Amino acid sequence: MSQPTSAPESSFFKLPSSHLEFWALALAVVIVFLLVQFGAPIVRSIEFLDPKIRDYFIGMSFAAFPLIHRGCKQNIGRFSATTDPVLHDSAAWYVTGIVAGAVLFGWNQFSALIAGIALEISRQAYPDPSTLNLDLEAFSSMQTTAALSVVLPLCAVASFYAGMLLNRYTRSHTMASVATAAVFFVTANSVTTWAVHPDLMAQIVAVILEGGAAAAQVVFGLSLVGLIVFGFGMAGIFVSRIYRERPLGMIAEAARKLSPDERQVLAQELSQRLRDGVSPRSTGTQLPTSFEP
Repeated sequence: MSQPTSAPESSFFKLPSSHLEFWALALAVVIVFLLVQFGAPIVRSIEFLDPKIRDYFIGMSFAAFPLIHRGCKQNIGRFSATTDPVLHDSAAWYVTGIVAGAVLFGWNQFSALIAGIALEISRQAYPDPSTLNLDLEAFSSMQTTAALSVVLPLCAVASFYAGMLLNRYTRSHTMASVATAAVFFVTANSVTTWAVHPDLMAQIVAVILEGGAAAAQVVFGLSLVGLIVFGFGMAGIFVSRIYRERPLGMIAEAARKLSPDERQVLAQELSQRLRDGVSPRSTGTQLPTSFEP
């Protein structure tokens, strides 16, 4: 009696049944939207293409949705099917997320302080904006843009590095830890603004309550830094997963259980093995987990 075989995967669209399939569907929709919104004008501007191809580009983009969706599922499944270990002795995701958010908030305040000092120096050099043929409002807007051009890139670099560290030393759910860091960052910024400039915060809340385009613009401005923290933090996690850096967290967990002298012996032995080109995998031996004093 023959064993039943599993049915091949259907080529028709199926409703997502897991969070990975939901992410794949959302990513495929975004890709098709970008093709239609930005790709169609670019294709129509290429004159050497056949006019029918230029006219049918939008239809071909929608027709390619099943292929795009299948590719997204395969790549997300390949990315998620990782053998990264769970670091049982490390901190939970909400703890590392809050700590990372607090550190990033402190770094952002330091960057803003440096940018503020630079702007104050320029203000002392040009105390009268009229000498630059600018009114006071335009001069203030220019200074704000200059400060953001310094603060935001520094925040993005720090968020990228924070994402790599969270992937190395968080027990599990590293993506949730990045989201926690972003939420804590935005909350800390809002609370600080309310404590230092309560009148400004009251105006912001009033604009949000009124609704409309102005409210959407204000909300986007408030959450912009949080989006940068989340986006570059996820990029740091992605790069850290490519280089398989979570085993570094396992080494750190094992080293924490040793005394300082034992850690020194372990570090010297590992360094010597790496310099000699010998690893436990090539020799078939295991590294000692404890040492006799």
